[in-house]
Amino acid sequence: MVENPRVIGHVVSVNGFRLKVELLTEARSSSRATLDGVQTAVAINAYLTFSIGSGLSVIGVITELEAHESYDPASGEEFSLELIKARRIAIVQLLGTIEKDGEKWCFNPGITILPTLDAPAEVGSPKMLSAVFETPPQKNRPENCNHDDYDFDLVLGYPTGQRNNQVKASYNDLFSRPLAIVGNTGSGKSYSVASLLQKAMKELGDDETNAPHTFILDINGEYARAFLTEEISKLPRQPNHVYLNGEEFGIPIWFLNAQEICSWLSAAEQTQEPVLKDWWAICKARNNASSSPTIDNSLRYALTKVDYLIQSLDDRNGPKKLNICTYANVMKNYIGSAVVDGVANLESELAQHRSATDRDWTPPQNEVSIRKAALRIQASLRLLISAQMQASDEISGTADTPLLISRMDLDDPTLISRSVSQEDTNRIESHLTTLKLRLKTRLDDKRWKSFLNYEKTETAFKSLEDWLKKFNFQEKKSQRVSVVDLSMLSHETLPYACGVIGRILLEARERLPAGERFHHPRVLVLEEAHNYARPARQDEDRGQELSRIAFERIAKEGRKFGLSLIVASQRPSEISPTIISQCANFLSHRLQNPDDIEHFRRIIPMQARRLLDQVTVLSAGEAIVFGSAFHIPARVQIDIPRPAPWSQTAAPYLEWKTRKVSFPVETVITNWGLKLVGEEAPTKQNAATDSPSGAEDIFS
Repeated sequence: MVENPRVIGHVVSVNGFRLKVELLTEARSSSRATLDGVQTAVAINAYLTFSIGSGLSVIGVITELEAHESYDPASGEEFSLELIKARRIAIVQLLGTIEKDGEKWCFNPGITILPTLDAPAEVGSPKMLSAVFETPPQKNRPENCNHDDYDFDLVLGYPTGQRNNQVKASYNDLFSRPLAIVGNTGSGKSYSVASLLQKAMKELGDDETNAPHTFILDINGEYARAFLTEEISKLPRQPNHVYLNGEEFGIPIWFLNAQEICSWLSAAEQTQEPVLKDWWAICKARNNASSSPTIDNSLRYALTKVDYLIQSLDDRNGPKKLNICTYANVMKNYIGSAVVDGVANLESELAQHRSATDRDWTPPQNEVSIRKAALRIQASLRLLISAQMQASDEISGTADTPLLISRMDLDDPTLISRSVSQEDTNRIESHLTTLKLRLKTRLDDKRWKSFLNYEKTETAFKSLEDWLKKFNFQEKKSQRVSVVDLSMLSHETLPYACGVIGRILLEARERLPAGERFHHPRVLVLEEAHNYARPARQDEDRGQELSRIAFERIAKEGRKFGLSLIVASQRPSEISPTIISQCANFLSHRLQNPDDIEHFRRIIPMQARRLLDQVTVLSAGEAIVFGSAFHIPARVQIDIPRPAPWSQTAAPYLEWKTRKVSFPVETVITNWGLKLVGEEAPTKQNAATDSPSGAEDIFS
């Protein structure tokens, strides 16, 4: 009879922070009846405690179970072998120290005193386990905060096999630093995202100051049911459209910065990128009345002619009347309406010789006056050009600024030549021709409709302010979780859309005063992030590169600006290592691919690696959770969200046996954009006589 029903064995080996516990003969069952009820005792993931005196105990988790047989010679003169009963050994990974403070237990992840040999191993009591699971660390106390209600213990679920406890995490830590939620398809990843966000928003209460806190980049169209009304979640969607909470939305093309527009048009680095960047800045400056004027190339040409005029005066063969008058006239045409000092004086001096009929001048009596006037013009032009070059530095910044560009400017590709001199245009015209062709092709490509719909009445974005307002930044009664439905975008368009949204959200917060950045924090959920946040590759698509750079920057710098990420993916090995390495917390559902498991193992804490061995046998909805928002790694059954996202796995037997309705082809054709809503499909007779304009209406 065991005196203490919690004792199940004693320590027989101490190796660093791993112990071997020899189990008592009586401790055969995986469960144990204690004064607190039946508890899990001898089983993988069971928690054991070891008293080290003075109200202190060390807690650990069983990671392995072994049984050893041994032989021992009997006493006496005759040598014989006697079979001894098998020794049953539990391998325990130590996790931290628990200290009793009055009637309350407190957990500390540090361990200063290790259990000694023969120390009894006890089943952890519910109160001690509660200190580990249900009182997570409190994080991010604001300056001058004198009360303890600054963080919240957010419930995720319960430890696998221990329904008497709950697993809680620091609310602040989960949503202030990047969080990774990974797992194979069907493992419960989408349910975890929805459950986590639903609980987080519910704890804020319901009042009239609702504002969006989280934005989901939903590339599969599955989260509308979890966060929007049922009516909105069932609205039809059209190809190449973006929807925000069920309403048509867009990402204006003029959001693209200089690097992005060059990537979008695949501009050649040496010949096309400089021209395209200048054109992009000019187009944005044209629509911004406060911008400075652009550099006037004609003044540069005028300066060149003045230089030639002065050289003619210095010609050892004497000044040529024809040359000097020609340079002066061309210079005047280039100057135009610009106010340049010395022009009137030069005209007056040259007028004294207009009656001369000879083509060559002997040095005229007023040569000194002509030279002085030319030098004044030269100095004045240099000052004007210098001033405009300083102003152009400000304009070059507008290429990266989200300023409106009208469709008229985009539809006129000849404007690209504005930033190039006439002489240079003739030289590189062949290079500009291909660039103009790509621009026209992009503008005609229906896949980029969501980037070009900013002049439509329903989605009018005339400024960044208009876009942010439609993005619900200033709404007081909006969805706390906003769903950006990107599921109807093409594979090529998706990275640009996601990357631009992420970059704009970060840059908007960067422009807040330093003391206000931590106000109004927001979270961006990257659903199926492996589609647009991949590791860098030599043959990387330009859109993928831009998207990866944007989210790597958010992962590294977003914390200080109040913008965090939730990265959800089936393939952690296909996520940028920079992004994954910045994640402070992890929820790992079932993973089967060895590359994913090995990649994940290299970036997680040492104490969670043994637990990660179970990642291949997790059931749907189970996850291994670890990170700074938790005291210890744990295997958790995540609570089911209500309502759940559109992520249910099909039941072929039931569907094939009971559903007698044919496949809804008409719905597919309508949603594909091949037939207008409410319009009959064309018959064979009238399909052949449809005009091209009619076809354009159907496919628009």
